[in-house]
Amino acid sequence: MLTIKKKISALFAVLAAAMAAALMICTAPKASAAVLSGNTANQITAQMGSGWNLGNTLDAVGYGLGSETCWGNPKTTKAMIDAVKKQGFNTVRVPVSWGNHTSGNNYTIDSQWMSRVKEVVDYCIDNDMYVILNIHHDTSTSYYYPSSTYKTQSIKFVKSIWTQVAKAFKDYDQHLIFETLNEPRLSGTDDEWWFPVNNPNSNVLDSIKVINTLNQTAVDAIRASGGNNSDRCIMVPGYCASIDGCTTSAFRMPTDTASNRLIVSVHAYTPYNFALNGNGTDTFSDNLKSEVDYLFNTIKSKFTDKGIPVVIGETSASNKGNSAERIKWAKYYFSKATACGVPCVLWDNNAYNGSDKGECHGHLNRSTLQWYDQSFVDAVISNGMKPISEDMPVSAVNGFSLSSKTNITVTLKWAKNILANGYILDCYDGTKWTTVAKITDNSTVSYTVTGLKASTSYKFRIKAYRGSNSSGFVYLNVNTRPYTTTGFTVSSKTNVTISLKWNKNISASGYVLDRYDGTKWVTIKKFTDNATTSYTVSGLRASTSYKFRIKAYKMYGSSFESSAFTYLNVNTRPYTTTGFNVDSKTNSSVTLKWNKNISASGYVLDRYDGTKWVTIKKYTSNANTSFTVTGLSSSASYKFRIKAFKMYGSSFESSAFTYLNVNTRPSTVTGFGVSAKTSNSVSLKWDKNTSASGYVLDRYDGTKWVTIKKFTDNTAVYLKISGLSSTTGCKFRIKAYKMYGSSFESSAFAYVTT
Repeated sequence: MLTIKKKISALFAVLAAAMAAALMICTAPKASAAVLSGNTANQITAQMGSGWNLGNTLDAVGYGLGSETCWGNPKTTKAMIDAVKKQGFNTVRVPVSWGNHTSGNNYTIDSQWMSRVKEVVDYCIDNDMYVILNIHHDTSTSYYYPSSTYKTQSIKFVKSIWTQVAKAFKDYDQHLIFETLNEPRLSGTDDEWWFPVNNPNSNVLDSIKVINTLNQTAVDAIRASGGNNSDRCIMVPGYCASIDGCTTSAFRMPTDTASNRLIVSVHAYTPYNFALNGNGTDTFSDNLKSEVDYLFNTIKSKFTDKGIPVVIGETSASNKGNSAERIKWAKYYFSKATACGVPCVLWDNNAYNGSDKGECHGHLNRSTLQWYDQSFVDAVISNGMKPISEDMPVSAVNGFSLSSKTNITVTLKWAKNILANGYILDCYDGTKWTTVAKITDNSTVSYTVTGLKASTSYKFRIKAYRGSNSSGFVYLNVNTRPYTTTGFTVSSKTNVTISLKWNKNISASGYVLDRYDGTKWVTIKKFTDNATTSYTVSGLRASTSYKFRIKAYKMYGSSFESSAFTYLNVNTRPYTTTGFNVDSKTNSSVTLKWNKNISASGYVLDRYDGTKWVTIKKYTSNANTSFTVTGLSSSASYKFRIKAFKMYGSSFESSAFTYLNVNTRPSTVTGFGVSAKTSNSVSLKWDKNTSASGYVLDRYDGTKWVTIKKFTDNTAVYLKISGLSSTTGCKFRIKAYKMYGSSFESSAFAYVTT
């Protein structure tokens, strides 16, 4: 509802130098309605409806009260505003230039000019209309100019003007909206109206930073001016008030002591070649609609979807003798704005025809109070934003759906309801509906419900409300996801298999196990019960890295709901080393050999010391395939084992061991010689070999060695050989041997000739 201020309205005043008195006809005080306060910027923009600009009037560039008509327009009357209201406009933007109506270093505003501005504003307020009041054609080096060169002066001017204006209007309620600046830009330069939004040059960047400062200066001055200014909505523009000016990364919204009271101000004569360019097209063709789409898609994604309201303070399509095309434009443009929740204010300079076809934006004939282009203005009103009243029905919420969910949360979303003040979200607890959230701003279009149970079905409903009115409920059933499966790890593995295990997921119906094949995830097993908590993956390659993931799932009838995945990286072991054997040996050494393990980085060779395994060699290359173990005891049994390993970065992965038992040879017999001889006999002797089980004595018969005696114990250390030929040379050899069960192991031979 509106505040109808108590005031005495001067219906007629004539001042003449020749007259000695003034004649005043006064009206009776009007009853005061409830004050409009406490509304957020989104709530105010929802009530503004379509607007109309009192253009080329109080935005005068001349001096004194007479400057109101310096653009060629008649003086503003209450009847003009009544005609605007009657047409269906609910907002009037009153552009005002202040600079030429100030005096002194502090820019003191002329009291008569301030009174005239208030008088025009009151015409609108008395009609229950919203009013936008701004600083208009003061962008000059004499007043404010958004560059570092003029920054100090500009701050002083903006602070002074807004301090005075805000104090003058401090008792006006939220129907009055302040707009900090009009199209702030580098006037008279090549950068005045356009710049690359993603790559502004240094001059434009400097200007944007100064504009940020001036917007902040204005907001601070307004808030500090007392009265209802603490609650007032304020519109702030970017560079030249363009969509690029407020979406370039350097632009900053001011900080504000009041919450949710700022509005982004945009001017958009879009598409430019149709709506504003006098040398452009007079046809609103389908290919031009994309520019309108871009404008509102950008506004939606950058601002309104984030709860930041936008008002298009100026828009129109210049008259080029193309009424039908302009109506097509109005229907398309204003419908897009309405869908986006953006009030638009039609620019009107009262110039319907003229040589400059880019400036023909006259709509209301201010002399006859008739509309030049009634069908066009009708299209603006019928397709533009409608002011929302308390008794207007609230439509049901659209797009109520699931945005995301976990096992214990559900994030719900819906489309913004421009007819609402907010939303009520309920959850069914099994016996009754309980409100989980009351959202007091219609720009909030999502909510996360927490503290839920995994693998559980929930019912939600939402309705929009405005005041005491509300829409019907919209319902949604949601199933939470099962808990994420825990304890996913390796229980065992070989070179070609991996056994996986996990904890039982009590909230699940089963599990899905996937393996990554290098390009995509492939399901290798689906378990239809939650009691199975292990699985062996076979057919793998040795020394290879594999990726696995598992998720739990819950069946709700035929509906499948899964948890998030749990991931695991596993390396298979290298192949077991083959060909592990003895290459050669002596009584004190063993040379071991094995086949090259192509899946390995190297090998680890161990020896059992009687109580434990001890590593005796680690090879860091798989090309090494032999090793000689020295310092052993003769006639002794030894145990060896070897494993291959693979390095995965700093991670060590080894194969199973391959084992080998090895017996060293007995010591070579010592002291082997002739103790006595005759013409037909030789007596041989040797030292006792304590490591042997016995000896084997051979004689060379001229062609081969022939065993002549095998001793089965090591105590025999003498033998007489008879029946030899006289004066004949004889060759003998002896070796010790050791029996390991049925296994025979001998020393090297010792030789003697006689």
